Amino acid sequence: MSGRAADGIDAALALSWMREHGALLRSYVADDQEGDDAPAGDPAVRAHLRFAAAAIEATAAPDLAERLAGLADDLPGWFEEHRDLYDHHLDTGEGAIALEEHLQFGARPGTDPSLDAALHRRLRIGGWVRLALLAVEARLGPAADGLAADALSWMGGRQRELSRLILTLDREAKARAARAAPGGAVDLALQDEIGQAATVQANVRMTVEALAATVPGAPPAPR
Repeated sequence: MSGRAADGIDAALALSWMREHGALLRSYVADDQEGDDAPAGDPAVRAHLRFAAAAIEATAAPDLAERLAGLADDLPGWFEEHRDLYDHHLDTGEGAIALEEHLQFGARPGTDPSLDAALHRRLRIGGWVRLALLAVEARLGPAADGLAADALSWMGGRQRELSRLILTLDREAKARAARAAPGGAVDLALQDEIGQAATVQANVRMTVEALAATVPGAPPAPR
């Protein structure tokens, strides 16, 4: 059972809380219908980040939880209010995607649709993660200036860990699907959906871990 951290954010407690409250995630997913309804579409990513915020509120140390109170409820409005930052993130990321396809994969945009989709998915998820981190930073006030950048830097240094986590979640989910499927066959469409879901889950998990690492403890809220 999850509990509350003695200081700052405890990622293990937050992740345990998330495993215990899956119904809340499903309600958040149902609430957000603006955009692609794929497992890694914008609504699903926003819902998962909102769920992570609820987990942090529920498990952070009391003084920090007090400052974060209501964050999960307020995130949808924050995302809408700061949509221009997300759009700018996409615009500036397009060039980086083209360069990565050329240097790392020897391809040009449009020549490999599956690669294009994977890189754009990563870009979109990164944009919503950045906005969520900025929301936490704003919530905590001047004492947390630079928090979003610190958390993103923490995550940027752990991309191999993120890739391994995605593969692990993907493999486990596909194994469960195979056990439940007649004859153990999982069609390609379901495999793709499972892969998308694993990507979102892994990124959100790492976001929680990044916050736990970069907000070890916040001072009490001003009275």
